[in-house]
Amino acid sequence: MIHDVKATLGAINDGEITISAYDTAWVALIEKQDGGSGPQFPSSVRWIVDNRLHDGSWGDAAMFSAHDRMINTLACVVALKLWGVHLEKAYDCWL
Repeated sequence: MIHDVKATLGAINDGEITISAYDTAWVALIEKQDGGSGPQFPSSVRWIVDNRLHDGSWGDAAMFSAHDRMINTLACVVALKLWGVHLEKAYDCWL
């Protein structure tokens, strides 16, 4: 799968990405600062789960850009995988 992702990213031109899914995924990666386990901002993980598009990807629903969808989806999958939550959402986007 890693080879496929690298090949796809290498085959598309640089492009713009939307900020919501990508930035939210980065926020979701922040660990609790009080010493507990889990995300500091659990609502960011909930946003990721609730905002997956009908095709299984994340990104701007109003426009399609392969670059945008790939980068946003990768970021969201990493966040879900880190916390081990809603893995069905993370994995079925690649099936």
